[in-house]
Amino acid sequence: MYKGEDLVIAMGAPGSRWSSSIRCIQSCVDFNCSDERPDWEYSNGNKGWHRGAYWGPYHAQGDNFRHMAVLNRDQVIHEFKKPFADWDTGIKVIKSHWFSYHIPQLREWFPDARFIAFYMPDDFCLDWWHQIGGYDIEYPHYDWYRLDDRNMKNQIKIENAEILKYFRPEQKNLAQILEELGLSDRLHSDDFLIARDKKFADLSETLHKPISKILQDTIYRTPVGIL
Repeated sequence: MYKGEDLVIAMGAPGSRWSSSIRCIQSCVDFNCSDERPDWEYSNGNKGWHRGAYWGPYHAQGDNFRHMAVLNRDQVIHEFKKPFADWDTGIKVIKSHWFSYHIPQLREWFPDARFIAFYMPDDFCLDWWHQIGGYDIEYPHYDWYRLDDRNMKNQIKIENAEILKYFRPEQKNLAQILEELGLSDRLHSDDFLIARDKKFADLSETLHKPISKILQDTIYRTPVGIL
């Protein structure tokens, strides 16, 4: 029976800067990024770094995750597989805000998966979400939050509370995270990362930092917990 041994199941509230952290963690050669496509990208200058598939309501995969309590394991696996051009290779990151609401169930279904959660305080999350575009963010989609500040703030509070119930987020460097995920410390070359994602080159030029420093700084600024 499939137990999620090749999965990293990721979660974080909107505005927690989880997407940029995940992007930098995926510099490890062990990851499968075949879920990426040009229309699943979003940045707002140096802010925001959304890449690859997100799962959840109003998305091409995981739209039924709003009803996860009545789904079964096979239905969820089917949704996990949808966006990947190659499911059978490497470690897949499955990322969804809605996982925060179903942590015990997901751990029961996928006992061999690694779970990673990112945390920033509620008010920071709401403010940062607005800074990167808020209601105008093109991807991922936030329609489920009703595009209303009161509801968004409330859901951020709930998601963060659920994360803190099960995780102990701390600032960690890239090597620590990869070790806790059980992955190698081998990273793709700078040329490879730039070819896959031009934002690495843009950030390096704008911030006057080598890519290795961008990876570390981006990851270390957001506390992370791993199960």
